[in-house]
Amino acid sequence: MSVYRISFEISALVLSLVCLTYSLTVKRRQYKVRGNLATKLQNQHFVFLLLLISNLLSAASSVGGVYLQAIASAKVVQWQYLLHAFYFVFHTTLSICFALYIMNVNGTSIGRSRSFYVFFALPYVCAELLVLTNSYTGLAFYMDDHFVYHRGALMPVLYAIGAFYIILGFVFFVRYNQAVSRVDRNAIGVVIVMAALGIVIQALHPELLVELFAEALAFLMLMVLLEERSGHIDPLTGALNRLALADANRRLILTNQHYSLILVKLNNLELYSRLFDGRELEKLLRQISAWLIDISSEQDLFCYGRGEFAIVLMDPSREAAEKKAKQILSRFEQDWKSSKMTLRLDATVAVVHIPEEAATLEQLDEMLTAVYQNQEAGTRLLRYDELMGFQRRFNMELALRRAIEGKKLRVWYQPIWSTEKRRTVAAEGLLRIDDEVFRGISPEVYIPIAEKSGLIRDIGMFVFAECCRFLQEHPVETENLMYIELNLSIYQFVYDDLAKAFEQIRSAVGIPASRINIEITETASEQAVAGVAEGIEQLRRLGYTFSLDDFGSGYSNLNRLIAGDFVNVKIDKPLLWEADKNPNTRRLLENLTHIIRGLGYNVIQEGVETQAQLERVTASGGNLIQGYYFSRPLPEGEFLRYLQAERENAAVKNND
Repeated sequence: MSVYRISFEISALVLSLVCLTYSLTVKRRQYKVRGNLATKLQNQHFVFLLLLISNLLSAASSVGGVYLQAIASAKVVQWQYLLHAFYFVFHTTLSICFALYIMNVNGTSIGRSRSFYVFFALPYVCAELLVLTNSYTGLAFYMDDHFVYHRGALMPVLYAIGAFYIILGFVFFVRYNQAVSRVDRNAIGVVIVMAALGIVIQALHPELLVELFAEALAFLMLMVLLEERSGHIDPLTGALNRLALADANRRLILTNQHYSLILVKLNNLELYSRLFDGRELEKLLRQISAWLIDISSEQDLFCYGRGEFAIVLMDPSREAAEKKAKQILSRFEQDWKSSKMTLRLDATVAVVHIPEEAATLEQLDEMLTAVYQNQEAGTRLLRYDELMGFQRRFNMELALRRAIEGKKLRVWYQPIWSTEKRRTVAAEGLLRIDDEVFRGISPEVYIPIAEKSGLIRDIGMFVFAECCRFLQEHPVETENLMYIELNLSIYQFVYDDLAKAFEQIRSAVGIPASRINIEITETASEQAVAGVAEGIEQLRRLGYTFSLDDFGSGYSNLNRLIAGDFVNVKIDKPLLWEADKNPNTRRLLENLTHIIRGLGYNVIQEGVETQAQLERVTASGGNLIQGYYFSRPLPEGEFLRYLQAERENAAVKNND
């Protein structure tokens, strides 16, 4: 058997030894896997070590066996048997570890039943028993009288079992290839091709022992591309980073795993970053990361943003996740200490159960964003319904931004009818968004989001400019309109010198300021202090008039009425609707209307939808009516036709 060329086997031995040494020294942390043997066998890095060890021992046994063949004698025959047996033991182990490694990379090893692993390991156990009993049976291999090595009758079974595990690994790779990133997918594909190529070459040229060398090269590639995760490590905390978290979730979700994700966000980190030395804060973050690793593991902790951590908890029970979340909350209710500072960090902790609460990567990413969007102070547990609320608000904000950038904002007009002149004398300009996302959604839902995000600036300027343009472009059609009412958010004063901005738009269009009447809510009126109050007064001096909107929706401050700051007072529609059912509310509405009219204001009653409501409001002294009884809000063209039809009907009545 001296015809065998062992140079490739020696190379495989050296290459495997180098890879193993590097892994256990430079990258030793990621190979310290906690848990029992079953847990370790479901860890990609631990199984990679087994691959390297198996390849190393297979190569060593092969080199030793070939060498002893050259000096075969009765003195060394027992060593020959032993080395050949070692080769097959470790080579079969190599095959099953290869399949298990593929399953660990794409996540298919997780959550399997005990019976699955019994059947999975059964061929391997049979192969090992065949090799271990070979000294008695000679069924795998034997030595003839001249100490020459021969294959036994059941040697093809060993090769078939090895092929079975390689094929099984290939099947799992193809079936769940989307569960890993494109880079990892390509790396595994090349490794499979390389290992298969070595098997084919050795089968065609038995004297060239290249199989283990090809496998050693393949493992070197795995180490460089899959095991060398420097690009997956957050350099500040040492935890796995956002890219690694995305890979982990992709693997787990696409293989239908049930698990929990515990999210931790440090709320007041930015405040401390301005107050303390940056290096001290970095030490603190590393300390927090180390503590989170202690209660989970290095493989399960991810730092996916500055001060944002995630723990993958493979126990799918809600009790286990709740317990872990409470443990984290309890720790953050205590001080954190570094060498130069002691401080208390607020942390928001959220638990996401997958797939029950996030079935796709997109939904999970929205959950991560929702936690990031939380701005509430204090250490607290964020419940699922709160997460969903943050998520909806964030999605609505994104949709608003797209609508603004895509020029999908529109202004519709709702007539305001005068009981005295018996016609439309004004209209309210109302924002509408020509986008499927906002169909059926009230502005009462998205305007508060626009106010908090700052988008109200663009929206408010658009509505004001559109109302001015509408009046300027249609002077004949709108000559009977005293003004267009538009809503003003108190937040608009934060972003601009509002009076100056309005005047630039109005003067460019060339309409009088008196044709714009601005509505501010009762609540906003109460908040109108300092710069805001000054801004409102500037608008008044320029000729803009104001209406007090939603009067009666909460605590109504009569001092605002007595101050005489408004030309109109708009009574909130729920008060009118409640008056239909409640006599006390009806009397309140009637008396309230009398008081407001007695102070010299116009009363705009919104929400009038029936003849009975119209009669009640008119009898109470209300002189301006807004509601579906006359018209819903209308697009510009339809509103112009509405005004035209109203004029024509009035002309017919006058002629009669």
